Amino acid sequence: MADGLGVTIKQLRLAKGLTQAAIYSGIISRSFASRFESGQYDISASKLFEILDNLAISVDEFRFIHQHYQPSPLDQALSQTARYYEQQNFPALSAWIKGHQQSPHAYDRLVASYMQIKLLSFDRAQFGITAEILPAYQHLQETPTWTLQELKFANVLVPLTMNDAGLAALAPLMSKMALNCDRYLTPWGDPFKVLIDLLAFYGTVFQVLLSAKAFDLARELKPKFEAIDPVDLDWDGRFSRQVWLALWDCYFGDWQAGNRILTEIMTVEKQQRPFLDNNLRSIIQVRTAEAKRYRQK
Repeated sequence: MADGLGVTIKQLRLAKGLTQAAIYSGIISRSFASRFESGQYDISASKLFEILDNLAISVDEFRFIHQHYQPSPLDQALSQTARYYEQQNFPALSAWIKGHQQSPHAYDRLVASYMQIKLLSFDRAQFGITAEILPAYQHLQETPTWTLQELKFANVLVPLTMNDAGLAALAPLMSKMALNCDRYLTPWGDPFKVLIDLLAFYGTVFQVLLSAKAFDLARELKPKFEAIDPVDLDWDGRFSRQVWLALWDCYFGDWQAGNRILTEIMTVEKQQRPFLDNNLRSIIQVRTAEAKRYRQK
């Protein structure tokens, strides 16, 4: 098999100038290594992980290289739909969803279902569970342990859960999200950036509560945002955390302080071409206007 894992391992080993002994010693024999690199043999996942550690290459990077420097079909689908959504190119996103809802590939159908929920929730406070979004809803609800891709999409559950089971169902959903994110946090930090997903999730809960006029519950979310230490976040994460805390201030705290931070953020945003995040800009514009009306009452 010319495209075996061993062939790619050999290419990487030679590119790094490493001997077989440096890569395979204590893992597989010299004779097995030769056959492995020629594509004749495969090895167990545990041994592959050890070899990749010796090559100083992550599993994700190895897969990318092994696929001729191309992302997996799932990653391609996620990247394309995320780009459409971030650019607010909703006609293109709608066309992608429609073209993949009946795909023979399960990952295409699931991504289409996820994105249909995001598309609906962009400008609607309430919407029902349809046949198109049911697969994603059931998948996330019924899966007790979420993986990284599921953590990125978990926020689509928030409006659906509230509409389906009421506001009381949001508290256990937040606990489930926090528990699943916590599994990916290590003594060495947040290697998979799950805290950014957790921030986005809390941000969605915050907006859903505001839209539902559940202001007392929305007020209680501030400790959730504050509990995420900015030291553990990258630039995007710190940016997002500041936005949510500033919006909270606009509604419930120091209006001037919150508005000042948001103005500074929008100033930075306006200097970028294209804009860094169209959705974030929309959220700030809509919520600050609503916060002003709320405080006037």
